[in-house]
Amino acid sequence: MIRRRRARSRRGWRAWLKFAAVVVLALFAVFCGYSFGETYRIEVTEYSFSSPDLPAAFDGTQVVLLNDIHRSLFFSQKRLAHVVDQVQALDPDLIALGGDYVWGDQDLEGPVFAELGRLKAPLGVYGVLGNHDYTDRGDGVKDPAPTIEAAAAAGIPLLHNAGAWIQKSGQRIRLIGVADLQEGLPLIANGLVGIDEGEFVILLSHEPDYAEYFPRNTAALTLCGHTHGGQITFFGRWAPLVASHYGQKYRTGMVDNGATTVVVSNGVGFIPPPLRFFARPQIVVVTLHRAP
Repeated sequence: MIRRRRARSRRGWRAWLKFAAVVVLALFAVFCGYSFGETYRIEVTEYSFSSPDLPAAFDGTQVVLLNDIHRSLFFSQKRLAHVVDQVQALDPDLIALGGDYVWGDQDLEGPVFAELGRLKAPLGVYGVLGNHDYTDRGDGVKDPAPTIEAAAAAGIPLLHNAGAWIQKSGQRIRLIGVADLQEGLPLIANGLVGIDEGEFVILLSHEPDYAEYFPRNTAALTLCGHTHGGQITFFGRWAPLVASHYGQKYRTGMVDNGATTVVVSNGVGFIPPPLRFFARPQIVVVTLHRAP
């Protein structure tokens, strides 16, 4: 009698284990299917930013941030063309490209910028380098020149520790782009040369962590990417892995860190495998307002 009960108990446990295994596999399949599909569900995320230093001519100016394309085997040229069409349809005043144009194949930089060259905005299209945009020369040195040249051939200036004046109706704001924090040496001071006190400055930096390192009130607004919103999150509230030394602080969204206001975009691409979970790809629109 005892042996029969033990045999039945074992069979019962085996049945439960099989059932649990089937449930786990089914949930994993649902997770993978949803996460793969989410990589295609690009959302337009809008923010408003107000400052008394913004010249009146720029009140209502819309800046589009496009970053982390990660063109690769998993993110095709056709897919990039669709993203470019989406950005252009927003009819932005200024377009900022936040870096990481390719993933794993530097030869794709040329085709990527050929496609990005279709982007047009009245106040211009500017970009910076991401950590995946530096070419390894084989001697331990990461070279930004090939990507900068590919962008220039497409008519897109990459601001590599440099600034550009954005002019409108006789007034101006300053856009500064810095080298990548991970692969280069970002120097915001280079872009600040010639700026008068109180002038409005936007900083374009691939990595949001750089916003912790420059002086207070240097840039009113900082535009970043790099973190992918965590890419795989716990229903959008927390991510186990965030590409930042500051944890969840710069995972995504608008953050006032006391020195500047940082806008962090999820980007449109991904690091393989091609999955996102409650961290939808984003095209970010920031509308500038002149505060009283």
